[in-house]
Amino acid sequence: MSRKKQKMLMNELMAYAATFKREKVNAKELIIGMKCGGSDGLSGITANPVVGAFSDLLVSKGGTTILTEVPEMFGAETLLMNRCATPELFDKTVDLINNFKNYFTSHNQTIYENPSPGNKKGGISTLEDKSLGCTQKSGSSLVKGVLEYAEPVKVKGLNLLSAPGNDLVAATALAVSGAHMVLFTTGRGTPFASPVPTVKISSNSKLAGHKSNWIDFNAGQMVEDKTKEELAQDLLNYVLEVLGRRLIRAAASMSMLSSSRRNSVGIVAEIVLTAPGKQKHIL
Repeated sequence: MSRKKQKMLMNELMAYAATFKREKVNAKELIIGMKCGGSDGLSGITANPVVGAFSDLLVSKGGTTILTEVPEMFGAETLLMNRCATPELFDKTVDLINNFKNYFTSHNQTIYENPSPGNKKGGISTLEDKSLGCTQKSGSSLVKGVLEYAEPVKVKGLNLLSAPGNDLVAATALAVSGAHMVLFTTGRGTPFASPVPTVKISSNSKLAGHKSNWIDFNAGQMVEDKTKEELAQDLLNYVLEVLGRRLIRAAASMSMLSSSRRNSVGIVAEIVLTAPGKQKHIL
């Protein structure tokens, strides 16, 4: 595609986005993707459990969350299988895991190659150690949906999505499946973005301090002076602010963005937690 064609398409998209009007919608309309990358020894102790508690909070209000990066589930997949709402979903989850393993073996790749060198330097010792951290992001809710790659969400509640561990590919898959935002936990530090607002959550306060220009939320407080439940509520409040109008830190630090373009980054909706009766879903 030529640069001229690309520019024309972008102008059309921006013109379309400019027609949106802010309206209140119920929190049950939210779809939040969950992803981790550059994990360290605290990821499965602080950041991922906090996101899991957030997921339970949102699901309890009728909302939807999506967990992906299937290879990061290897070794802890039974924790998800045991929470499937129906036998059919159990079978789909088994297929979700086995299909990825078969994909690896069919291309002569090692299934149990995790954890990465960076993970090991951060304190993760085995694949099971890493996978137990990954699945913490799902909280304790029942699995209500199992999706193929890029398949749109159809059922509210916790969904599992087929996608690889690669941060950019998995986060894009979450957006394509309908996620309005991605919660991305990291302990080593991975400054990336996706097609939707990407909230970076640190597992430790050291990273949050060193990278304050793009770390949005410090879950490291869980081993200092806050409980998991308190942090989950704080994270929910922050998510609602971002989905309202607040910029994530990475976007706010990009001085090249004009105010008009900044207003087009993110979701044009004001989220409320009450049950206001009739609602319009404009996302």
